[in-house]
Amino acid sequence: MTTATHTSSAMIATKGLTFAYAEDPVLRDVSLNFQAGEFTGVIGPNGSGKSTLLKLIGGILPSPSETVFFKNRELNRYRKKDLAISIAWIPQEKQIAFSFKVIDIVLMGRHPYLSPLSFEGEDDYQIAQAAMKQTQVLEFADRSFNEISGGEKQRVMIASAISQKPEVMLLDEPTSALDIKYQIEILNILRQLNERENKSLILAMHDLHLASKFCKRLVLLKEGQVFCEGPPAEVLQKEILEEVYEVKVKIFKDDEDGSLLVVPERL
Repeated sequence: MTTATHTSSAMIATKGLTFAYAEDPVLRDVSLNFQAGEFTGVIGPNGSGKSTLLKLIGGILPSPSETVFFKNRELNRYRKKDLAISIAWIPQEKQIAFSFKVIDIVLMGRHPYLSPLSFEGEDDYQIAQAAMKQTQVLEFADRSFNEISGGEKQRVMIASAISQKPEVMLLDEPTSALDIKYQIEILNILRQLNERENKSLILAMHDLHLASKFCKRLVLLKEGQVFCEGPPAEVLQKEILEEVYEVKVKIFKDDEDGSLLVVPERL
């Protein structure tokens, strides 16, 4: 008889995780531990399985039995409502079909705490306002979500996740399609959440420099498998990146913070 528990001290763990949308696996035999309070970046080429991994460990996609665990308990054994309280998911796509105000989007983070027929109370509004203040979007509270900029939308989505008061935040490409100002603003907000509130953060990222600058640990995927993992300085090495990304690179170190800049060589 199998058990639904996984003996690990990790907040989230995967054990031999293999997943396919059709016939060909997107992820193959992925075993990882994500510790509480970690700031982890999941990197790799397009199609390596980054977004799928985040969706599986967040319960957005159903995982195969005995492969994904949250706090030593199989993820599939949790009620959706309980997972929604503990794990926040921030997708890459920010477009909302209906014209919700920003405050309404942020209040959606409080929905897991409400019964089906109840409405938000004063406490919920105070939590939402505090989250908007923390992410500097309080001034947009009464504006339509679809009328604000991409960087502002991302901050609103993070505010909604903060109002959820989760233990873990999963973000799929949180800085994609943003200019450098908004990229730094978003990642600084996330770093503060990690350092001041001990939030566990797992981000799918493309920008290797920003990943090395903000993440404490990197997981590098190639063709659905874990190629290597560890501190940025151990993962972002010339030989490793050239094998995974199939391009010659040069790596420069920032003497101020130790972050690494990866530059492709001219073909």
